[in-house]
Amino acid sequence: MKLGKLGVWASLDGVTAAAGLEIAKRIEHLGYAALWMPESRGRNALVHSAWLLAGTSKLVVASGIANIYARDAMAMASAQRSLNEQSNGRFLLGVGVSHAPTVNTLRGHVYGKPVATMRRYLEAMRTALYAAPPPPESPLTIIAALGPRMLALAAELADGAHPYNVPPQHTAEDAGAPDRRMV
Repeated sequence: MKLGKLGVWASLDGVTAAAGLEIAKRIEHLGYAALWMPESRGRNALVHSAWLLAGTSKLVVASGIANIYARDAMAMASAQRSLNEQSNGRFLLGVGVSHAPTVNTLRGHVYGKPVATMRRYLEAMRTALYAAPPPPESPLTIIAALGPRMLALAAELADGAHPYNVPPQHTAEDAGAPDRRMV
């Protein structure tokens, strides 16, 4: 998967699905390698990714960031594999633990300890059964990581970290270990 040097991060929840696809096509036409989309209170990021991947040919579509409390690990792993098989490996799964108020109040779940919860989730994704044709390559998973413990988990169990909404100095400071890959 080639993410390129520059990508676009945009919430497309404020436009129709058709307009979102036109935006994705324009991003692809302008030469950006990737479109990153958040998941919050609007569209399901994985469902919308399927729409955008089907309507583009080269663009990598990345969930930046899909909430692990929105679906269980088997459903997330199945969607990740399906989207990669259908798009010839152009889907990048970014997952995160969200925030306690969103999880507890809005979603009605119990917010667990972030690192332990993410560890269990990634391990469950890794062992999830999948009985459909596999994607051409092993799909990539990155995790939302800002602090040192989540960054270490990203290095251990994921393909990288998505240190979103932080200045470059933060990423440079936390990227000291050679095995950490920042996306």
